[in-house]
Amino acid sequence: MYATVDGDRIISTRVEVELHIFSGNPNPVWILPEVEGVLFLKKLAMLPKASAIELSDNLGYRGFIVKVINETGECHVRIQNGTVELSQSGINVYNSDQNRHLERWLLNSGKPILGSDLYDMVERDFPKSSTTQSCRYPHQGSL
Repeated sequence: MYATVDGDRIISTRVEVELHIFSGNPNPVWILPEVEGVLFLKKLAMLPKASAIELSDNLGYRGFIVKVINETGECHVRIQNGTVELSQSGINVYNSDQNRHLERWLLNSGKPILGSDLYDMVERDFPKSSTTQSCRYPHQGSL
């Protein structure tokens, strides 16, 4: 949980990340610590707008589902293959995660939870050219 300020009020917010990969078993889920939750929201806000695109529901790796929850509501963010879909109150907005930096950042944030086998399997889905110093664990670099 972390807090944001809305006027004189403090709003507690929780950022929950789900690796969307399994079809018959529960997907891995983790909560971003306060610093990473704030950083995720800042990175998300910096992404350029994009046209609507249908995200894949194929078997295997299907990106991330991020729930941003606070007392005023809940927002779902799906990130897959460089496309970001934000859904809130029945409205969808699309952004571009060019070079998949935010998507890779989320993968790295879950590395301690995922274990090396699952992490390596998902990492293979990313093009080698998107591996840069700025995409390492959340405390390093930025978008």
